[in-house]
Amino acid sequence: MKLALFDDYPHERGHHPDLLVGLAVAASARVYCPLQFLEGHASDEPLDHVEMVGARDGSADTTAQNLSFAYRDAANAGCQAVVNLFFDENWDSFPINTCGLPSVHVLHRPAELTGALGGVNAMKPMDPLTVLEALSLTDTFVVHTTAGEEQALQLLPQNAVVRIGWPSARQSEIRERFDHDWQLPDSEPYVLLLGEALDYKGIHFLLEALNPGPFLRIAGNLAVGDRQWLHQNYPSARVAWETGWITRSRMNSLIDGAAVIAFPYLQEFALHGGVSAALVHALSFAKPVVISEALVGQVPPWLVAATVPVDDIAALREELTRVVAASTEAHAQARANLDYMLAHHSYERHVNELVALIS
Repeated sequence: MKLALFDDYPHERGHHPDLLVGLAVAASARVYCPLQFLEGHASDEPLDHVEMVGARDGSADTTAQNLSFAYRDAANAGCQAVVNLFFDENWDSFPINTCGLPSVHVLHRPAELTGALGGVNAMKPMDPLTVLEALSLTDTFVVHTTAGEEQALQLLPQNAVVRIGWPSARQSEIRERFDHDWQLPDSEPYVLLLGEALDYKGIHFLLEALNPGPFLRIAGNLAVGDRQWLHQNYPSARVAWETGWITRSRMNSLIDGAAVIAFPYLQEFALHGGVSAALVHALSFAKPVVISEALVGQVPPWLVAATVPVDDIAALREELTRVVAASTEAHAQARANLDYMLAHHSYERHVNELVALIS
């Protein structure tokens, strides 16, 4: 089945391009997105890409024009269905002429759709429930977490909602990563925090847990303060972080070298029902991870090295120290998760499930 994939999210870096390009390669799909989505995503074969101007102003008019063009062009190009990868903010572009093509819409953060949690949807004049009611008669909505599924089912009928695990890599990439026999590095083993160190990721609790403790690397900027702030508040914590945008290859290198990856997220992260793409990405490397209870339900409990209560500094310190000390054994245990990751978090499996929804 020839699919068309659409996303004009205005912030081109991050998980949106990863998802679109990964699915496009797996499905040999026609893609409608800003050109910047393709930066840093090498592919053996050129993508069938139609450039979209990102809806930077967030206006419904810009996105509606993009979507309308994409449906018309996809129909003319022989595509058999459209996967709309950013329904969260382009819902108010509907109804539009879909040229008879079936549609699947991805809801990244279902609880934010109505605007009850604030954000851009709180400022939109249209009623999303009216749009959902109309689309649910013909279209399917994909979510990625159990919490997201529960939230979506408060807005949509059960037959319109399907949960599919977030994809993180091609099957060949996952197998290659799991085949890698992790060894203790010559330098000191480190704890890794993925992405920018923001409040909702529990950075303050992580720093307190490692003050003192194992060495911490942040695969992103220390957004909550500078070197002086760190020394004043966490004088015994040993921390290194990256400045500027972290390339995919650099991120993968930091993940590969980590003894354990920490996800001490706060409860506010669970409110919107969205996935931690960083967590799935880490697990695709057969890495031991320590998560907070805010991420329970994102993946099965046996897939992680440990789960600690939100805000529990002592438990976080204990588990991180334990896993770092036993990192070789922890990596060996994580490698037992290969079949699960292939079955639930590969781009190929995700595409197969999308096609099954439409067929």
